Amino acid sequence: MDSTQNPFKKVGIVLFVIGILDIILMLYCIINKIAYSSSFNIFSVIIGIFLIKGSIKTARIARWFSVFFSIMLIGIVVGVSLLMPFDLLLLKLKLNVWSALGTFLFIVIFFLFLIWVYRQLSTPEVLRLFAQSGYPTGKPISAYLSSAFLFIFMLGMFILIGSGESEKKAKELARQQLGNGFQYYVSSISISENSGQANVIAYSDKEIRSVKVSW
Repeated sequence: MDSTQNPFKKVGIVLFVIGILDIILMLYCIINKIAYSSSFNIFSVIIGIFLIKGSIKTARIARWFSVFFSIMLIGIVVGVSLLMPFDLLLLKLKLNVWSALGTFLFIVIFFLFLIWVYRQLSTPEVLRLFAQSGYPTGKPISAYLSSAFLFIFMLGMFILIGSGESEKKAKELARQQLGNGFQYYVSSISISENSGQANVIAYSDKEIRSVKVSW
């Protein structure tokens, strides 16, 4: 496709640049032994290259995932707000104001970026190319449904696992380490037959600790 007729090029360049910057950040963190995890960088670079080349199929995939991830992002924010004890949430905000503000800004910026990608890949020029290639041009309903289903499934599984004996065991193991001066919240848990491991947040009125337990 001629670059002058490529309506995907702007999105491709932005995704490529973001992916490269993310790779540089990842390498910096590895060299300096700073915890960092991201699976976005390589995919962003690859998708960016294909969009710059004018791949209609890649444009459809990027459009679909922009909706999927934006809905999932909203779901994660809502899920954390519903599952995390309110007093723990307030304590996190109180003790880590700048970290909480940074996280909030990142979420907002990432969400707006996803919306921007969707809008850029939903212009009349883009939809015309979709139609000429035999692809549907309507809203990606499957992306909405898939993200909603995945969110509900994950939320249900977390509630189901978190309300059982495994959660109680994880809290009790954490209590044996830190005592009764804390309240305990299981932030993540994985179970395999008769064994399991969990991350437990212990918190009081003034401090938060993270405890890893296994059995």
